[in-house]
Amino acid sequence: MHEQLAAALAEAEAPFRTLVDDSGWEHASVEGLILDLGRWWEADCHSRLVPQITFSVAASEAARTANGVYIEGYVLVGGQVRPAAWCGAGEKVVYGPQADAYLGVPLSPRFCRRVQQRNGTAAVLMSKDPKLLPLLTHGLPPDAVLPGGHPGPRHS
Repeated sequence: MHEQLAAALAEAEAPFRTLVDDSGWEHASVEGLILDLGRWWEADCHSRLVPQITFSVAASEAARTANGVYIEGYVLVGGQVRPAAWCGAGEKVVYGPQADAYLGVPLSPRFCRRVQQRNGTAAVLMSKDPKLLPLLTHGLPPDAVLPGGHPGPRHS
């Protein structure tokens, strides 16, 4: 399932790769950002999974969970790729959408607050707001990404 999710994101990113190759952008698209920085997360029998979860509920759950982190990325559900947010701890999904595969970036609360206040959206990376563009051109600030999950497809 991991390979299917990574392949779908790479296919969505492909038309924009020249932005990285020719213009020096850090990430070609949101899909590219998740492929570059994302980490794999695993659900298990202790995970609380629901059909859908809002970005704000995932953030609230992460704040209430011991060692919880807020994660934004993509999930694979029934062969379909969907943007999503979930709460993780360590390498596990604690609370999130039911899915076959999870690839996402664990984000620091401070970074999330800054972006959410600036953009006026609950989503941080998954927002379609044009204010996201600097995160693609210049990359995420050093304090934005927290540890967690398993190394993702482009993890070095």
